[in-house]
Amino acid sequence: MRHLVLIVAVFAALLQVQAMAADFPIEGIQAPGFNLPDLSGTEHSLSDYLGKPLVINFWTTWCGACKYEFPVLESFSQDYHEQVRLITICAGNSQEEALAAVQEKGVGFLVLYDAQEVISKEYQPPRPRDKKRVVAFPFSVFVDKEGKVVYARIGTFTDIDSLISLLEQSGIDLVPAVTRPSDEKQPIDHGEKADSG
Repeated sequence: MRHLVLIVAVFAALLQVQAMAADFPIEGIQAPGFNLPDLSGTEHSLSDYLGKPLVINFWTTWCGACKYEFPVLESFSQDYHEQVRLITICAGNSQEEALAAVQEKGVGFLVLYDAQEVISKEYQPPRPRDKKRVVAFPFSVFVDKEGKVVYARIGTFTDIDSLISLLEQSGIDLVPAVTRPSDEKQPIDHGEKADSG
C-alpha cells in the first residue's frame, strides 16, 4: 500500500510540474555565464564547456520529481557524454545537502550548486508573486555548441528516448550510443572540458 501511495504521489507531482507553464525568454539568446562550485569545491565556468552542446538541468533536494529523473540523466550522461555535456545545478541547497541527495541515489553526473539560486533565476524567471524563488523544478535548458539556448522547459525527463528526441527537435543531432551493461559503465571525468578546437 505504501508503494502505491508513493507511486501516486510521484505521478501527481510529475503531472503538476508538467502542467505548469512558464515563459522562457531565455530561448534564442546566449546562455548566461556562470562560475559555480562542484561538490568537491572545484569551480566550473560555462565557457569551459562550450564547443559541445549542453544539457543544463536545474533541481533541488526537496523536489521528488527532480530525483525521479536522476536515473535518466545518469544513463544519458554515461551513454552520450562524448557528444553532449550534462551539467546539473542544485539550486537553493548547500553543498552538503546536494552531496547527500546524489549519494542517496548513487549517481555520478556533474553537480554544481547554486545555494542562493542566483544563476537559476537568470535561466528561469521568478514566480510572479514570489520574486525570491524560481517557478518550478526541475527545469532544463539545451545550449548549442556556440552557447545559444535553443530549448527550455519545466518538467522531468521520464526516459532517455524522450530526452534524445527533444534534443534532436532542438537541432542537436546525436549519433546513437553503444550502450554497455550497467556493470561495465565507467565513472565520467567531469573535469574534462569541451575541446577548444
